[in-house]
Amino acid sequence: MLKFKKDKCVGCSICEIICSMEHEGCVNTKKARLRYRDNWPQIGRVDFCRNCAAKPCVKACKEQALSMDSEKNLQFNIDLCTGCLDCSEVCPFGTLPTDGKYPLFCDSCNGMYQCVNWCPTKALVR
Repeated sequence: MLKFKKDKCVGCSICEIICSMEHEGCVNTKKARLRYRDNWPQIGRVDFCRNCAAKPCVKACKEQALSMDSEKNLQFNIDLCTGCLDCSEVCPFGTLPTDGKYPLFCDSCNGMYQCVNWCPTKALVR
């Protein structure tokens, strides 16, 4: 599971850049599965789906586009999603990124965690 150490983050946004490159093939931070939120003058934060135990997003999805696999990991089927974003509204952390139409769930880059690998200050860890 992805974790954020805010005391190490310098706000460089490399995590967003590498995430969009991995998933979209280009730099488009609006399509990143995690988002750096500047909170100046305080330290910013990185928002992403935490794959929490309660998973209220699964219950909120009327189209059953969200489900859990046998290991309790969140699965997202974009073909079933209508873009209502109810899942984002019920997130207890208020951290589920969207592209304005669809939710953007972190899939850990199929276990490769590219944001962790590229973070120069090790603010993102697993």
